Amino acid sequence: MAPLTLAAPPHRFRRRLLAVMMAAGLVPLVLMGLLAQRALERLLSVSVAPVEHVLDDVSSELERRGISQAPLDEARLNLAQAELARGALVLRVPLFITALVLISAAVLALAAVLLGRALSRPVTTLTQGMATYARGDLSVRLPAPEAPRDEFEFLFTGFNRMGEELLAQRERLKAAEQIAAWQEIARALAHELKNPLTAMKLSLARLSRTDTASPPDPARISEAVALLQEEVELLMRMTQSFSAFARLPAPRFQPVTLRALLAEVCSLYQGTSPVPVELTSGEEITLQADPDGLRRMFGNLVKNATEASAPGAAPVRIAVEPRPSALRVIIRDEGTGISTVLEGAALTRGLFSTKPGGSGLGLPIAQKIAHEHGGTLRLEPAPGGGTLAFVDLPLELPTS
Repeated sequence: MAPLTLAAPPHRFRRRLLAVMMAAGLVPLVLMGLLAQRALERLLSVSVAPVEHVLDDVSSELERRGISQAPLDEARLNLAQAELARGALVLRVPLFITALVLISAAVLALAAVLLGRALSRPVTTLTQGMATYARGDLSVRLPAPEAPRDEFEFLFTGFNRMGEELLAQRERLKAAEQIAAWQEIARALAHELKNPLTAMKLSLARLSRTDTASPPDPARISEAVALLQEEVELLMRMTQSFSAFARLPAPRFQPVTLRALLAEVCSLYQGTSPVPVELTSGEEITLQADPDGLRRMFGNLVKNATEASAPGAAPVRIAVEPRPSALRVIIRDEGTGISTVLEGAALTRGLFSTKPGGSGLGLPIAQKIAHEHGGTLRLEPAPGGGTLAFVDLPLELPTS
């Protein structure tokens, strides 16, 4: 399975914060502006027409009495100026309130953007750290002082501590897996060496038996020597197989047309295996892979399937199922089958072979190649008998 990757987080938090601050600041401001405008309009709605009538009456009376009207004219001038000022205020107050609301909206929007960035920047940093962890890199550390000053720095400190603990746990797990692998190899080697060494010991015991009453039996000696030679050849084959497994070449990835490669594997067993090998029809699929490694992996699985099938049994069938960003290859036989599901460490737990001349390394090699491609190998008992081998491979190279 390819490592998990995280996409860039959406900026909904900033948008929501902007909306909340705009609503919290502008709604009261707009309401207060409307109330202030209504109050000013009522205040400025006082008309000077009644005052002008009074001044006209006073002017008539002063004219009848022959008194100067200069103060009255000055009062009329002041009254006209006040009327002009009132009209200007009536026109400008809505504009002033609108400008005040717009300026307040701009200030609130700027404050919301700055506050949103200040709050979301630590979240973005934390998300990037999580994405790096998801890619398998546990060495990244977030900037955090020894003494946290706020909640985010405290969170960063906890994140770094968690990364250190995960890195230490991974190292311990790696060491434990290496020890378990050596234990498994030692167990498998002991099992493989026990049978030929026992046979060699018995042959040497037969050769060492001396019977002074009868002459040496050449047939018995030849049989013992032949058995010794056979067991030594078996040990040599085992040594060569383990050496070849240790020297598997590094994969060289390139575009590979999978069906064409599987057709080559099928052609290798046509006419030589006890049962036919068939590739089901379907669309061609191209993936990034090592063609030599895939030939070796599928060749081992097809070889196991044909050797498990009796002559005249149903054909070994290979099917390819496309999946989103991946594919699955299914190899089915109707041979002796297996009793339980084999995957992961279980594929190497039975490292020894039960077939004459076999090394027991076919499945471990296939599992190693699948793992190098970022895929998995799984064997299951098939319904009705036989074995199902599932190989899941990504279409693109796994990212490290």
